[in-house]
Amino acid sequence: MIIVHTPEGGETERFDIRTIRTSEASIITRLIASDLSWPQIKARAGDGDPDALRTIAFVIKKRTAPSLRVEDFDPIADELQVKMDHKEIDVWAELAAERLGPFDGPIEAARPALSVILDDADDTAYAEATIERLLAGKFPAAPEETDSGSDPSRSEPSTASEPSTSDASRTSSTSTAPDSTTS
Repeated sequence: MIIVHTPEGGETERFDIRTIRTSEASIITRLIASDLSWPQIKARAGDGDPDALRTIAFVIKKRTAPSLRVEDFDPIADELQVKMDHKEIDVWAELAAERLGPFDGPIEAARPALSVILDDADDTAYAEATIERLLAGKFPAAPEETDSGSDPSRSEPSTASEPSTSDASRTSSTSTAPDSTTS
């Protein structure tokens, strides 16, 4: 999951939730609500909760701006969006491929339903390539990305300092058929 901060008249920032360290997750839970767990906060972020998005982005941003205070990072709620990273797009595509299996119409007829992922994807070029592989019946076969040390889910540099190996995924989506990765 990527949080994209697009301030009016400012530079877009991307915050990769997969880079959150355990200590940072603890800080985030204390800043939001001590009775919530980290998975609950990630779920709220996936649902677009402004408190969760702001706090997660703040903690990641603080890595490069140690003197930043939470009250000094108060973006307009609509400036923060949740986008899917490459791994989440792949999970979505696996589900879409399963649904395309029994589809008996012309495969190109599935394109509009598949294209809903473009609104949720951080890297639309990757999502478009995934759609093309789905339509060609070649998913999940995709070239392995071996960009050592960086997260392939970001199309622009992030404020995140370290990649993560977590299996976090979005918990909600506005996409329609084929179903998204939500339960």
